[in-house]
Amino acid sequence: MFEIFTQGFSFLNLLSILAFFTTVGLFFCGIPICRQIWRRKDTKEISGAPFLMGVVGGCCWMTYGWLKNDGTVKWVTGCQVILYTTYTIFYWCMTKKKLWITLKVLGVIGICTSLVLGVHFFGMKIFHPLGIVCLTLNIADFAAPLGGIRVVIRRWATSTLPLPLCIANFLVSSEWFLYGLLKNDFYLIFPNGVGSLLAFIQLLLFVVLPRKPGQRAPIVRLWLWIRGVKVEETKEIVAELGECDEKKMNRAQRWSQKIKMNVSTVAEELENVIYNLPTKDQFAYTHKIGDDDSSSEKTVETPEGSKKTSVVEAPKVSPVIEGVKDADFERKMRNSLRAAQEARETALRRTISSPDLSD
Repeated sequence: MFEIFTQGFSFLNLLSILAFFTTVGLFFCGIPICRQIWRRKDTKEISGAPFLMGVVGGCCWMTYGWLKNDGTVKWVTGCQVILYTTYTIFYWCMTKKKLWITLKVLGVIGICTSLVLGVHFFGMKIFHPLGIVCLTLNIADFAAPLGGIRVVIRRWATSTLPLPLCIANFLVSSEWFLYGLLKNDFYLIFPNGVGSLLAFIQLLLFVVLPRKPGQRAPIVRLWLWIRGVKVEETKEIVAELGECDEKKMNRAQRWSQKIKMNVSTVAEELENVIYNLPTKDQFAYTHKIGDDDSSSEKTVETPEGSKKTSVVEAPKVSPVIEGVKDADFERKMRNSLRAAQEARETALRRTISSPDLSD
């Protein structure tokens, strides 16, 4: 790879340098994933399979380059093994399910060890089987982003595709395709040729499809510009509706969370309000005689102040009648308490279902 400094300038040496820097730069894509894990302090919902597969693929291609004595392949894949091993160690340190990831790491170590031992003991006898394995892993790596194309076709927009990653994949695969042609290496030509084609298809989607729903595709804008048609900026109706719906959903979620957190407080407040309401009604009936009515006879002054009227003491009630009145009173009290409970539940339901007017 560094023959450009000793043997002089050539297209192959220049291509080797470019392939080294672009490919190693692509391997740094694991750093954002590690940063996300560091912020979460956990590996929940983040798989460590890409890191492990990066180590396996790097070991396969490194042993392939060792057998073929290709310095560029050895340097590039050596950096790949070091970087992805670092990512795997970081993932292992941050994960809480260390048993499962430890078993996977031991499996990867076993595969890499068997590759090194196979090259050491069998030499060129395993060159073609190893080349087929490397070819298969490379094609699988390039075909991984195709899962997002289905979403792109359904939404008819390319907002879910990472443009920088697609460009990097196209550059790297194209460089290694040309490198394989110059080296006459089928195991470099075929997978990187397929990868270049797939990456080109992804880049073509950015031209024929809009970036977001409701917008015009770049090729349509270019055609209108060539014809001299004034292109008016169209509002992204779908996106705006989606943002509004998302805001409403977030507001509803915040309101429901507030209710869930404060439901006990709300219930207590409603209970206090209901039970603190004055229960004495001036028109309500009671069988008990108050202190003001205990006297046998009262005098009431007339406006003239001279005449007085007498109030006769109420007759005594028999115990049977009093028991009937007590039962009637208890029934009324139970009905009143039941009505108060229903009113409290109704008020609580209205409070929970009411919209959030504070935002």
